[in-house]
Amino acid sequence: MAGCNRASGPDMEVVMAVLINPFTDFGFKRIFGREDSKDILIGFLNALFEGEMKVVDLVYRDKERHGEFARDRLIIYDIYCTGEDGKEFIVEMQNDSQVHFEDRALYYASGAIVAQARRGTDWRYDLCPVIGIYFMNFSSGTLPGRFRSDFVLREIRTGEMLSDRLRIVFLQMKRFDKAESQCTSDLDKWTYIMNHIKTLENIPWKAQNELFAKLEAMSKIAAMTDDERIEYEASLRQYRDNNAKLDAAIQKGREEGREEGREE
Repeated sequence: MAGCNRASGPDMEVVMAVLINPFTDFGFKRIFGREDSKDILIGFLNALFEGEMKVVDLVYRDKERHGEFARDRLIIYDIYCTGEDGKEFIVEMQNDSQVHFEDRALYYASGAIVAQARRGTDWRYDLCPVIGIYFMNFSSGTLPGRFRSDFVLREIRTGEMLSDRLRIVFLQMKRFDKAESQCTSDLDKWTYIMNHIKTLENIPWKAQNELFAKLEAMSKIAAMTDDERIEYEASLRQYRDNNAKLDAAIQKGREEGREEGREE
């Protein structure tokens, strides 16, 4: 019986692509969240905070920690690590918009602050800085309309810093529109690669930066084990399913809006 030709076997997007999709849960953690890729995350952080700080080493922490607030509700981080100077980094990928997303980011970062409390009477609130970094694979309707937004605690009128112990960085990936030839800073290059890697065969600038060469090697789908490939395919399907649900919700909203307009 004639019908549609259905792909069989491995996911066709995996077969067609050369390098991994970093916006999947598996891809994001393979690039940034493994011990053998720690230097890649360090390189990205140093590009993000160039001129402000230099991260030399990181220790990955448990992703699940019990917060000492809100009835000990469990807090989940995508990647949670600590620098050699005590700074704590939360690095998360968010693929679609969420109600009160910015508040959620603040909640998670504040949870890492609260978790620093030590039992006993000798703790004097000597907090280590917590920096939340949120990759956003969508454009926010509440954040400024630019790629990077950086928030700290400052006095409203003078801009004086109250404390550097809490900082939240939002990276709206869809707001980054530079072409390869326009990327001059290391952060430009990292962001361009993240946005385009799933359609590339080779990563640019790898001859000048050994971390980009390592990123390409770790991102090759052909280099995965069978188990990793199965896990990636499942993660990719989940990523596409979530996008399809989001598209359906947007379409439904548009149709309801048109129907309300006709009724009025």
